[in-house]
Amino acid sequence: MKFQYKKEVIERMMRTNIKNELDSLMVRKNLSQKEIASLSGIPFSTFNGYTKGSQECPISKAAEINNAVGDDWFASDTGNKYLGTLKALDGKVSEVLTPTELDYLEDIETREREERRDQTKKLLIKSKLEPLNEEDRYDLEKYVMEFLDEIVVELSIVFSILKILGMSVNEAFKKRMPHWVAKKYMKGE
Repeated sequence: MKFQYKKEVIERMMRTNIKNELDSLMVRKNLSQKEIASLSGIPFSTFNGYTKGSQECPISKAAEINNAVGDDWFASDTGNKYLGTLKALDGKVSEVLTPTELDYLEDIETREREERRDQTKKLLIKSKLEPLNEEDRYDLEKYVMEFLDEIVVELSIVFSILKILGMSVNEAFKKRMPHWVAKKYMKGE
């Protein structure tokens, strides 16, 4: 069975409060509500409702805001909020550490994960042969959580370096896609 929704139905379903994400965006970009509303083509009164948290923002408007302002952290935060995608660091660590310092933090996270690697390989093989017990599942989950720690830090390193290059994640993906397709990592567009 194929589901078909009208755009209006999807817009009603894909709404959420993005007050905190907008507050961070305005600080990061040093832009006012009025400036972002104007750049994104959203009426100021509507945008003001989003920033106050009194009005939920449809996903299409969040995309318009990001397209107008071009901020990878905003895209990451809203992508996570609307679609559950990976999110980059957005706490104090991401605000004060340079890409080099973040790389050192990522090395620490990698070492923590690698300490669990051999046990994880054994558990993955075991899971093909028999159900895992609670302790095994806990160990496997710990490995995944350590891996997520590492990925989130790596994503922040990428965002920081791309910012220095004046390139967005989207632009970087488009530029790198032919390489990934050639290596069979991606199917392409």
